[in-house]
Amino acid sequence: MNLGYIYGVFKLLFCIIGLFIGYAAAHPHVFIDAKVDMIFDENEFVGVQNRWEFDPIYSQAMIDAADKNKNGQFEANEITLYEEQIVNAAKEYSRFNYIGDGTRFYSPKEAKNIKASVNAKGNLVVEFLNTFHIPSNPEDYTMLVLAVTDPTNYILITVDMDKSDIDAPNAMDVEYFVDALDGLTLFKNFSGTVKGLYVRYQKNE
Repeated sequence: MNLGYIYGVFKLLFCIIGLFIGYAAAHPHVFIDAKVDMIFDENEFVGVQNRWEFDPIYSQAMIDAADKNKNGQFEANEITLYEEQIVNAAKEYSRFNYIGDGTRFYSPKEAKNIKASVNAKGNLVVEFLNTFHIPSNPEDYTMLVLAVTDPTNYILITVDMDKSDIDAPNAMDVEYFVDALDGLTLFKNFSGTVKGLYVRYQKNE
């Protein structure tokens, strides 16, 4: 596992609660309850809208670190911490949104519309759009699979893909279903419990 990634995302947590984590973690240390939606415009697959709810321990550490004025809300300068230490620090890992077409994974581009809040349970919730910008093929349907996971098993991400939504205008024809990743060589290193959201899309003429 990349040491810079560990320090980048979790160094605040470790410093605050005094934990020591080694390189080769065999079990998760941070837990995320996620929801993901796939966003399209009239020309392309834009990206994945993410909602991450963190576990209580990690939430408390990151809330204390960011909410400098202790008003229970996050100003723009405070959200920058989450942008740097959570969202963009995970870019090397596709921000845990793995988009493949059967032959390759696509790399994410910029993260947009980053928001942070504290829910009724006191947990940190971070929301953002992980953009990919994959155009529609004018000759045929473009087919993609979305899987949400941390293959290193450092973070345990729980997501119900059956609750994922497709946001697309009438100008874009999108079909989708949820299924296992069995038989997909591209995803062979992922846990057998991870499901994929299969989509195909084409611009309506």
